[in-house]
Amino acid sequence: MKKTLIILSVLLISSLAYAENAAEVLSGLNKVQSYTADFIQKTEIEGFGSDTYSGRLYIKSRSRAFWDYQKPYRQFYIFDQTGMQFYDSEAKQLIRQQLDPSTNAYMRLMMNPADIKKDFTATFNSTTGKLILAPAAKNTGIDSMVFTIKNGQITGINTKDQNGNNTSIMFTNIKIDPQIPDSVFNPVIPKDTQIFSR
Repeated sequence: MKKTLIILSVLLISSLAYAENAAEVLSGLNKVQSYTADFIQKTEIEGFGSDTYSGRLYIKSRSRAFWDYQKPYRQFYIFDQTGMQFYDSEAKQLIRQQLDPSTNAYMRLMMNPADIKKDFTATFNSTTGKLILAPAAKNTGIDSMVFTIKNGQITGINTKDQNGNNTSIMFTNIKIDPQIPDSVFNPVIPKDTQIFSR
């Protein structure tokens, strides 16, 4: 679930200023070059209660994405054109996984935002500021995603998966096209971390 939200929020934060329909929203996806935002994420798992996470997101469009969870403990996801890295400080593990953007819908969306219409049906209500994405295929694991837009920026995402689990994310301190040093995408990994490659 986290991975799904990473990719779509990478594409959509701050790209929707004054759009009036889904086509305008999608046409704006190619314009954002980089951005950062703080986030709070609440995930409700059916039958298991809820968990709350917080951290910061860093994006360089078509290049790299860094979703850095700071609380309640350190985790992160890093995406680039070849794959994904996932780090968990509690498990003391780093998992590196190769992904081919041409065969992975979410990777393809990150690298080429225009492809969103190949995998999702999008509708936008300019009155309520809600963008709704519905997966075109049944095996994505997503039931629906609703993006809340305020003052031309994505300020929230609500997602429901096909098992009835819900995730909501609120974004603050959004910065459009900031300079992000390359070192941000190369965090220090503790020496006692187990590294796995897939």
